Amino acid sequence: MGLGQPLTQLPGIGPKKALDFEKLGVRLQGDLLALWPRRHEDRTVITPLSSVQSGGEYTIVGSVGSIDYDPRRQVLKVTVTDGLFALYATFFHARWLARQLQPGTRILLQGRVEYWGRRLAMTHPRHEVLSPGEEPARGLIPIYPLAGDLKQRVVQQVMSLAIPYLAPQAFEPLPHTLREQEDLLERPQAIMHLHWPPNKDAFEKARRRLVFDEFLKVSLAVMRMQQWDIGIPGVKQNPDGPISQKFLDLLPFQLTPGQSRAWASIREDLCTERPMTRLLQGDVGSGKTVVAILAMLAALDAQHQAAFMAPTELLAEQQWRVLNTFTEPLGVQVGLLTGQDAGQAARVRDDIALGRLSLVVGTQALLSPSVQFQKLGLVVIDEQHRFGVRQRAHLAQKGYFPDLLVMTATPIPRTLALTLYGDLDLSQIDGMPPGRLPITTIHLSYADRRTAYESVRQAVRRGEQAYVVCPLVNENEELDVTAATVLADGMRRIPGWRVGLVHGQLPSKEKTAVMEAYRTHQIDVLVATTIVEVGVDVPNATVMVIEEADRFGLAQLHQLRGRVGRGSKPATCYLLADPKTEDAEQRMEAMVRWSDGLKLAEQDLKIRGPGEILGLRQHGLAGFELADPVADLLLMEHVRDIARQIVDADPRLEQPEHQTLKKWVDEAIEDALPTQVLH
Repeated sequence: MGLGQPLTQLPGIGPKKALDFEKLGVRLQGDLLALWPRRHEDRTVITPLSSVQSGGEYTIVGSVGSIDYDPRRQVLKVTVTDGLFALYATFFHARWLARQLQPGTRILLQGRVEYWGRRLAMTHPRHEVLSPGEEPARGLIPIYPLAGDLKQRVVQQVMSLAIPYLAPQAFEPLPHTLREQEDLLERPQAIMHLHWPPNKDAFEKARRRLVFDEFLKVSLAVMRMQQWDIGIPGVKQNPDGPISQKFLDLLPFQLTPGQSRAWASIREDLCTERPMTRLLQGDVGSGKTVVAILAMLAALDAQHQAAFMAPTELLAEQQWRVLNTFTEPLGVQVGLLTGQDAGQAARVRDDIALGRLSLVVGTQALLSPSVQFQKLGLVVIDEQHRFGVRQRAHLAQKGYFPDLLVMTATPIPRTLALTLYGDLDLSQIDGMPPGRLPITTIHLSYADRRTAYESVRQAVRRGEQAYVVCPLVNENEELDVTAATVLADGMRRIPGWRVGLVHGQLPSKEKTAVMEAYRTHQIDVLVATTIVEVGVDVPNATVMVIEEADRFGLAQLHQLRGRVGRGSKPATCYLLADPKTEDAEQRMEAMVRWSDGLKLAEQDLKIRGPGEILGLRQHGLAGFELADPVADLLLMEHVRDIARQIVDADPRLEQPEHQTLKKWVDEAIEDALPTQVLH
């Protein structure tokens, strides 16, 4: 056995099982170490049936007596007995289990016991069918993720064989002094006890050590990336120049206090020659774009170029129109570079290279080797979670070290933002522009969906506009959900309604034409997929209906809701859903209760965990596998302080005791960045 050995060298693993393990991210034996259990089942105590009482959680073992299976409802009712006492278990969707059981089969059950009439019973308990003569494992039993045809018992057998041999070979990145100072287990022992803990205390100590490692690696990595900007010759902008001043004079409104505070911190950075790397966080509709325009105009006043990068063509075109509206009175031309026709793209690239265009909006096409700026001074990246470290590094590859402003409307609790985006300084826009009214959010079951569409009808009568958002473009036989194309066809039959349809499968020119028709009120109701999630600004839109709302995450629902209420009129968002899970029900309740994006982000973290929401893999680092930034918040803050102390004392991790730490962190960064940037 060895960390770098193929999985097929382990007993009982042939090519087929190896392929199933590969679906779990396990290719080599060493990968088994990080195939963490989803949970542990406590089998330290197996209770005799004679001692079982209603209202308690128990693990029991007995033999199957009677079996009653209803194939129409797929409900299985089983009597489990020890010869003297009996317990009744009910399983749902259990056709496969019915085939495994016969009278006399020994089975282990875990769950809550309640009275059904006068009988003690378990409803859909966790279970394990035992082989003849087999005794159930005792203690804290790991339950692993599965893929393909893998069975839980097979994975457990492989892990029980491999982990004791592989864990001692695990790399120990932390210096002895740090482990001693923090009272941490050695990493090999922590891995062993995370998989097969002798008791709960050992499990908690093991988890603390491994969560500590995850927080420390991410914190050190982002701090190391921040160091790369130290000593790099940057460019100085001119936030007091004539274009910037004219822009402020012509603004039809005053900056909000939140915008003013954010602009003050950005302005301070722009006045120095050290390249700015700043994250601008603000809720949907808080006015981030105006602050970004101020930064870009400061670059133009310093005779530099500025680039605004958006994640999709549709958003790039939307932002291009917004910027044109603001800059046209200033005599500033804005270029657009997306996947448009080759001739136009070539002309825009020439204008950028020759300096004829000072301000350009585009997608990742701006990162293309064929795009050469004459003197790039500032880059604004919209929706940071869709880009990340790798794309940012491509700008450095071009030889530019411009000021960088990344914007996100995906709210992240401050401590978490500092940990994940520690290579970026943080500015936050609090509050909303004056006159912006709160959006009323209503959750309706499908039995009451007429209420939502009556609201759409009333809005159209008042000369206002509405969005209807669907989860799918076309009908799908496997999924019983509302399709945008079908709904749009039906709504077009309603007299007096001008209905448009936009989704990601439309050609770029068609998408642009539909959005322009909606923006200019040639369309009353826009049926769309989540392509309208960010960046679309139509102040006359006052009603949104989200079909199958329980299929969307909280962050996405909040972004969608932010498309209405962007003018001075009251707005309403209807969530149509019959939630089928507790998580989905919680999301609907949270949307109705809160309009504050930061509060919703905290709820989303609690409901779904951090990985999906924060886009950690897009950020460039592997992310958290064991850590929970909500439950482990205090530990995260503590570890971030330790990381700062280490970097302050040894900025490049060159001291002998930090060599293993440096190797460990640099490997994480190498996974995130292009090789050319590192070398």
